[in-house]
Amino acid sequence: AAAYSDITKLAKAMEDETNIETLIVAKGFEKCVAVVNGDTASVIVSCDTLTPGETAQISEIVYEAAGIVPANLKIIEKN
Repeated sequence: AAAYSDITKLAKAMEDETNIETLIVAKGFEKCVAVVNGDTASVIVSCDTLTPGETAQISEIVYEAAGIVPANLKIIEKN
């Protein structure tokens, strides 16, 4: 039962990561990688600098896709 629970949690995190990445790329970012770990997430986006509006968009996408609040989100800009 414990192993099944762990597998279910892992599958949900993988689904959330895929959904986040797809939605962020759809917003115009060239590349994106999302990592969900429980109630925290990290998102790496390919860009020079994020505007406050873009940061808000990413935060909203992560919240809607995975229920992770912006306080538990780390956004990393990668050039």
